[in-house]
Amino acid sequence: MRNPEKYYRQYVGIMAGKHKFIYINAFCDDPPPSYWKKQLVVVYDGGTCYWNVIYDTVSGEFSYLQINGPG
Repeated sequence: MRNPEKYYRQYVGIMAGKHKFIYINAFCDDPPPSYWKKQLVVVYDGGTCYWNVIYDTVSGEFSYLQINGPG
């Protein structure tokens, strides 16, 4: 997953109690699916073109990185 700036990214706010997280969903489809600004893009397999991670807004750390399997 090199050059994350080359991926389209979707952001979803998550609250767990009073703790805030941001779910980041990323994909490299170009052009992106027509619905990508309204709903999450979910793909099974697809390789490193599809990944997601959770960002902790308090600690500034990323966790639960998931990269899709082979395409």
